[in-house]
This record gives sequence, C-alpha cells and structure tokens, in this order.
Amino acid sequence: MRLAHSFSSLKMYDNCPLRYYYQRIAKEVTDPGGEASIYGERVHKQLELRLREGTELPEETAKYESLIRKIEERAANKTLLVEQELCLNDKLKPTGWWDDDAWMRSKLDVLILSDTKAFVGDYKTGKRRPDFTQLELFALQVFAHYPDVDSVTSAFLWLKDDATDRETYSRDDAPVMWSRLLGKVRRVEKSLESEKWPANPSGLCNFCPAKHICKYR
Repeated sequence: MRLAHSFSSLKMYDNCPLRYYYQRIAKEVTDPGGEASIYGERVHKQLELRLREGTELPEETAKYESLIRKIEERAANKTLLVEQELCLNDKLKPTGWWDDDAWMRSKLDVLILSDTKAFVGDYKTGKRRPDFTQLELFALQVFAHYPDVDSVTSAFLWLKDDATDRETYSRDDAPVMWSRLLGKVRRVEKSLESEKWPANPSGLCNFCPAKHICKYR
C-alpha cells in the first residue's frame, strides 16, 4: 500500500496510531468535521477570496481586514500566491497533487516570494497551540519547489488571538529538518509493515470518528 503524507496525517498518527489505521488504512470511518472545522474552512475561503479576488470580507471575518492589508503590504512588489498546493514525491522532487507518485502534500494559505526569500502564512482559527513541525514542512516544500529561495519565514497567524508564531529557516537547515520529518514518516511505515497500530487513549477520544468501534476509548 502506498501512502501519501501531510502534516495533518502525521499528526493524526502521533496522536493515535489506531485512529490512523481506522481512518486512513482500513477506511472504516471518515471524519465529517465538527462546527470548529466547518467554521475554519469557511474563514479560510473568505480570506482566500479577499486576497485572490479582492472580494469584500463578510461580517464574520471583517475584523481580519487589517491582517489582510498587512499581508498585501508585505507582498508589495513581490509575488503573492494564495492557497498553493505543493507536493513532493519520495525522492523529494516536486510532483502533482494527484499524481501517482504524490508522497508529501502541503497547502500554503499565503506564500510571498521575493528573489531568495519567502514568507509562508498559515491561518489558524483555533486555540493557540503551535507545532513547529508544520512550519518546518512549509519551509521544506518551498525550498524544494523554488530552488532560488534560500531563506523561508514560516508563520502561524492566530486569528482569534491576533498573534503570530514564526520561525525563519535557511536552506542549509533542510537536511536536519528532513531528518526529523522522515523520522515521523518511518514510524507510520513501520506500523504498515508490522500491521501494528497501538491505541493512545486520551482526551481526544471523545472527538474521534472511530470512537464507536474502538474498545480503548
């Protein structure tokens, strides 16, 4: 079985390998998403349309107009890309999102390119819980897809808190970052090979789409 990875799928495995199995291997369950995820998708779409097409923000997101204007100012005289789907194969080379060799997918809410530097912004509508693995993956995707870029600043844009968590990465950092990320991928691959998917009961069990069939919840 060939797996395609993403930050969210690797995070799912970290949280509970058994849920990963039910949802991504056996495909016995799907995650329809709750109110929070539906709200997040709606906000992302509204911000995308504002940046891409200049569509006026509706009432529920109008308070983020100042953030959007800051992004536009930062992107002045630079290349601004919105909702970029970047994918690599297992040779760490760019490939298409739905190509047969798709191996690592990342969607970048905001990407600003300027010669040898890049900025990646990721909107977050939930509680402020930064996981810098995701920021590293964004940087790695940019390094792979844009060979002229040697410095990437990746940032979480926490909408509710009007806060930012950011880190700047150098292309020289890429081997170490890949080593960390590939360690997570290998854990998933080992479970696939051994057919062992241990449960990790936690407070997340109540929100798990497999809770009705899992004896460990």
